[in-house]
Amino acid sequence: MNSFAQQAGSLSLFAKCVAAIVGIIVIYVIFSVLERTLPRHFGRADARYRVRKFIAFFGYVCVVLFLGLLFEDRLGRLSFAIGVVGAGVAVALQDVVASIAGAFSIGFSKLYTVGDRIQIGDTRGDVIDIGLLRTTLMETGNWVSKDLYNGRIVRIPNSTVLKGTVFNYSQGFQFLWDEIKLLFTTTSDCHYAREMLMRVARESIGEYLIEAQVSWKVVSDNFKILKPPLEPIVTLNVNNGSLEFGLSYVVDYTKRTAKQDELFSKIVEEVANSNGRLQWSSCTATTTVNVGPASAPTSQPASASLSNAPDAPVSHVPGAPAPQPIAAANVVPMQPTTTPAASASTSQPPPASKPPAPLSSRATGHSANSD
Repeated sequence: MNSFAQQAGSLSLFAKCVAAIVGIIVIYVIFSVLERTLPRHFGRADARYRVRKFIAFFGYVCVVLFLGLLFEDRLGRLSFAIGVVGAGVAVALQDVVASIAGAFSIGFSKLYTVGDRIQIGDTRGDVIDIGLLRTTLMETGNWVSKDLYNGRIVRIPNSTVLKGTVFNYSQGFQFLWDEIKLLFTTTSDCHYAREMLMRVARESIGEYLIEAQVSWKVVSDNFKILKPPLEPIVTLNVNNGSLEFGLSYVVDYTKRTAKQDELFSKIVEEVANSNGRLQWSSCTATTTVNVGPASAPTSQPASASLSNAPDAPVSHVPGAPAPQPIAAANVVPMQPTTTPAASASTSQPPPASKPPAPLSSRATGHSANSD
């Protein structure tokens, strides 16, 4: 090592730069070959991933050590310049520095590891890689149901974990409380419905209870928390004139969709075989319309009112002159207003009228040639 440092110190600056480039290329080729071949000797996927990450990290360390030994004689004289340049780079690349700090935070605080299902912001998925700058997720949900993959790969900057909230579905208690709701008519047998839901839930969730109890014990050993009921719970509520039953249960965080499908399939079969004791309630919206009193009829022209009721009695106040009847002919109807377009159309001469047809002899009693 000392001989290498002495030989490197005797080289010129140009020769050192050329040696640095050649050395980085050689190190890159060696560790690329190791990264492709060495993980094949490990059977488990997580072990292969860890070996690849270790080889990549050790490659970066070798590059830094090689450059440090190569430029050892010049580091003392360039320390002040390196400090100034480092401060400028830290300000200009503050997002990159924050992401690197986030990577160290993820590693040391164990926020999540590869294989965990997490949610950062509105993005939820399984962690498939944790890099120095970004975390890569295989996204779940969004336009598909709950815990199913949608096929998108999301890369989130590591700096996000320092600013936002991280939800981890895999650490500690690896189960979730889920709930489904069902609506039955008020004529349904509520006691039978409750008993049926409990029976179906115990048949489907029974396999999880022992695992859930063990997993909760791990959480309660690390945190001060009360033990909740892990058995299925059925609740009843009246909603819009219907019986709304809620079924709460624990389920593996990766099997929410499959478990809901299993529960609904069994419940639909039980309702069909209940001989009318259970009936589904259709959720329809009810609208109330307030009908006011009928509006009074619109006033009619005086001529029409007089002609429609010729025999209507006319009230007369004693001492007052008798009212004079108004003839229908004396009522002059208002002339409708015309628009300029209508006036223009009326100003045109009327079309020539056709001569009247001769009257038949049968209608007049005379022949057409009598004159």
